[in-house]
Amino acid sequence: PTLCDCEAIMQATMNLSAVSGTSRVSTQRLTCPVLKPRQSRASTKALSATSNTSTISSVPVDGQAALSRRQLGLGLCIAGIATQIVQPANADDFTVTKSGLRVLDIRPGEGSSPEPGDTVVVHWSGYTKGYQGKRIDNTSTRDEPYEFVLGEHQAIAAFEEAVTTMKVGGIRRVEVRGEIPELSYPRDRSQRFTNELVPSKEGKIYRYRYGPQPVELGGQRALDFVLDNATLNDLNRTLLFDIKLLAVRKARKA
Repeated sequence: PTLCDCEAIMQATMNLSAVSGTSRVSTQRLTCPVLKPRQSRASTKALSATSNTSTISSVPVDGQAALSRRQLGLGLCIAGIATQIVQPANADDFTVTKSGLRVLDIRPGEGSSPEPGDTVVVHWSGYTKGYQGKRIDNTSTRDEPYEFVLGEHQAIAAFEEAVTTMKVGGIRRVEVRGEIPELSYPRDRSQRFTNELVPSKEGKIYRYRYGPQPVELGGQRALDFVLDNATLNDLNRTLLFDIKLLAVRKARKA
């Protein structure tokens, strides 16, 4: 699963708890932003239960509110997905580019890569990986893709570099290390912000000079804290993004 999948799995787990009346499946294991699934004992137990090889004891059965076979089958299906143990990706899984950007291709795309001048449309999710793993934003949850013109310095350097070699439909994980600030958002607030306000119901949010910009005030505060706090070491300023290339609009030739 990707970052965009994590919250969906957590919600599925909570739905299972609501149906079965139990909260035995923990969602805390599913909050790590770097995901690599591994089959757990609980998942194995759920799968064996569907083949009638073991007695199902984890779902409480009340005589007045017994689960139907259909509900139980659905619950076990969700449990088999939600109880996968989430592990961080190994350092060796990433490729380090000349700039120092760490890249991991989760899904290859199709077709040709975009060229300078093309407009790229992406979904992205981001976390403050080095500091508490707080979510910055996830455009897929509200279906509001981010668009920028490649090569026009509208996005941070990490996004420009990552998308340049992607293909439509591909998903790429990008780790922006804190010790390479030129790949990330400017730490100088005068260079990070413009004087333009972004429409928001949560309060005043000033527009970033370089995208992508978090929409929610909480996400921007988490990002700004990491960028502004001079007491944090470079490790705690590391950011993590998942980028899915949705479309490429070719530049018009003169």
